[in-house]
Amino acid sequence: MRVVAGKYRGKNLASPKNDDVRPTTTRIKETLFNIVQGYVTDSVVLDLFAGSGALGIEAISRGAKHVDFVDRSKDSIALVYQNLKGIDGEYTVQNVDFMSALRSAYVQKVKYDLIFIDPPYASPLGEIAVQTVFDLELLKDDGIIVYEHGSDKKFELADARYKARTKVMGTVTAEIVTHKTVAMMAGSFDPFTRGHEAVLDEALARFDEVVVACLINPDKNYTFSDAQRLAIAEEVCKCKKGARAIFSSRDAVDVAKEVGASVLVRGIRGDGDKAYENAMADYNREHGFDTLFIEVDGYRDISSTLVREQIENGNFKNVPACVIPLLNSEEFRNLA
Repeated sequence: MRVVAGKYRGKNLASPKNDDVRPTTTRIKETLFNIVQGYVTDSVVLDLFAGSGALGIEAISRGAKHVDFVDRSKDSIALVYQNLKGIDGEYTVQNVDFMSALRSAYVQKVKYDLIFIDPPYASPLGEIAVQTVFDLELLKDDGIIVYEHGSDKKFELADARYKARTKVMGTVTAEIVTHKTVAMMAGSFDPFTRGHEAVLDEALARFDEVVVACLINPDKNYTFSDAQRLAIAEEVCKCKKGARAIFSSRDAVDVAKEVGASVLVRGIRGDGDKAYENAMADYNREHGFDTLFIEVDGYRDISSTLVREQIENGNFKNVPACVIPLLNSEEFRNLA
């Protein structure tokens, strides 16, 4: 084994003398670091089930700020120290079981940019470790987990806050796990228009998930009932991968925290909207949320007021096509 790239490129690393520890091969290590290269510089790294320490040392070589090496095997820890000879950088080496290390990180309020999880392939410890990282929220919002396992094992991601993509490398498979990017599109949606749909489509192109939140403005008198506004939004979201609709009587920033959104999305139709929207954006920012303004050409003249008038006259051209059958249904009228 050797260091693939960076400051210590070409440095030979000692391998285990028996089959109890299965080190990540140089070829697989190179593939993994090609995937995570944007996460390494100045990162805080956890090398869990460190074995020979090859992954953490590669991270140091490529510019990681700090690496925690963890393994409960004394032989592995001795190998880590051997391979760290001549390596400058900030690191700790912990001869403890993985659960103790993760709980300690939680108590010390440590969060990681990059976490390597490389347990014995035949054991269930990898899935347990991944879920514990989720439960203790040890991964930074823009961080990444690399979980290695045998290609004969299937991995199912059980936490909706995260997403995973799979990289198969012969008999070895790596799960690349990151946080989902979630945005919330809040409004009265009385009703949801084609202009709103265009904003939603643009937001879905930028985020993994967009929550359409039908809220209540006490200064407005609604034409459609709360149940009807939600039903329309739900019908639209059924047609959009990554979109879902909810209803709430709470403040937008409170709802955003509840759904795990990192940003609020607002559609604007032109300069006339900007003064009000900028004031709302300032309020959101004071409460911890940035606002993304989306202005979609071709829909500047579409307002909810106009669309309500059109619907009253049997004109549905400015509502999303998928909701027209709903608007004409007895079920919808019964929601009034």
